[in-house]
Amino acid sequence: MHIIGPAVLGLAFVICLMIMPLAKRLATAVGMVDVPGERKIHTEPTPYGGGIAVLLACVLTVGIGLGGVWAVETHAAGWLPDSVRRMIEEHAEGALGRSKMLVAIFAGGLMVAALGLADDIKSISYRVKFGVEILAALILVLSGVKLTIFIANEAISIAVTVVWVVAITNAFNLLDNMDGLSAGVAIIAGALLLAVAMQTHQIFVASLALALMGALLAFLIFNFPPASVFMGDTGSLFVGFMMASLTTVASYYQYHEGRGAFSVVMPVLILGVPIYDTASVMIIRLRNGTPLFQGDTNHFSHRLVALGMTRRQAVLTIYLTSLAIGLAAILLPALPLWGAVVVGIQAATIVAVIVLLEIAGRKKVA
Repeated sequence: MHIIGPAVLGLAFVICLMIMPLAKRLATAVGMVDVPGERKIHTEPTPYGGGIAVLLACVLTVGIGLGGVWAVETHAAGWLPDSVRRMIEEHAEGALGRSKMLVAIFAGGLMVAALGLADDIKSISYRVKFGVEILAALILVLSGVKLTIFIANEAISIAVTVVWVVAITNAFNLLDNMDGLSAGVAIIAGALLLAVAMQTHQIFVASLALALMGALLAFLIFNFPPASVFMGDTGSLFVGFMMASLTTVASYYQYHEGRGAFSVVMPVLILGVPIYDTASVMIIRLRNGTPLFQGDTNHFSHRLVALGMTRRQAVLTIYLTSLAIGLAAILLPALPLWGAVVVGIQAATIVAVIVLLEIAGRKKVA
């Protein structure tokens, strides 16, 4: 993986970088442009094409990788260096054995991306969105992707998986409310998940994470404030679905005998910021009596700006918060019970500090 990993990351980065200018022009030509308005914080019309470029870069990178596996398996890759060829041969059986799962992940990802594309062009009701997202989650389940750890009942396992996938898909969609935010948090979460996958030799998860991270790193060049392109619902739903799928496919409890039982909460900590943002904004909407599925400017990032931060400072603060909550989580599989409790308390303390600072800041502003 020491050779293939950087190659996957670099290939996805280059492909996205090459596609992005075309995607921007195409989005502008067909009217997929976010125009400043009442609930918008940007001041210039901005195209939505970034999500298309991220999706294509991720899919093409994985497709090229599978092509390389096929070439090695059919002895058509004699031109490859021996070390690379041996590494591909070592993992070829596992990669091909996960083909059904891979098809399901990208089928679901393409479904939610198509849903997002339609929503970028013309607003779609939340009922239709949830229906398509549930269907995409069920496709994952039918391929064998389920959250099964400590869940004996099949029906409960399926229900928990569907809820998790739909929730995380929408969490990244909701998080896409400020330049560079959703993509940057996804890169950080992807890097943490990559660390877990490398510890546990999960090459399938690591490869998909690297492909997504490479595409998002290229996108971030165009999206970091001030952004020249947005990912739109096309990209945010695709990224959210991919992160939900990867955290579901990954294994967290499989080594260090007698330890690691609490590693099942690892994905919750790795995705702590999107979960916190979604939960807190829903609580605010309930408290204010506003519709749960109507957009507003009460997200974590907006609240930080309201306290006096610039948008860039708010985004960087959320990056650091995401890293702080998720970083210790990668140690969970190796920790005894008391260590896992410390990690949990640390994450809860970080969230509590954020909440207290927000409350104090709002009082001062008021």
